[in-house]
Amino acid sequence: MLFDVQLLRKQGLRLPRSQWDLPLRGTFRITEMDRDNNNFKRNLVKIDLWAAYGETRMRGLATLADPVLLPYEGEGLLIAGTELQCTDGGRKVWEHRQVWLCQPAAGTEAEWTRALYQRTHPET
Repeated sequence: MLFDVQLLRKQGLRLPRSQWDLPLRGTFRITEMDRDNNNFKRNLVKIDLWAAYGETRMRGLATLADPVLLPYEGEGLLIAGTELQCTDGGRKVWEHRQVWLCQPAAGTEAEWTRALYQRTHPET
């Protein structure tokens, strides 16, 4: 199922609605990672947002570690978790709190891609 995902924080700080970027569109994949296969040195659950890229490829859009569902009265889901940000060529890793507002996507991914392109390239 396709979801439109709005990131509600940037570097851990809550964003006012006026500063929200365009939502990301993709599908979720939830995985468990054994403590021997990650840098956290503990068992880990993570959720990845993936988008179709071309005919047979997928590209990762966003990842949350330790996702938790939050109460939400609207249509969709609120998912909170930890987002990692790498700097200095991957030598420094920062952890930030992130919240996703996830709403079922209307239309197909191709229609959304065309609409996104038209919004970001109004001159064409």
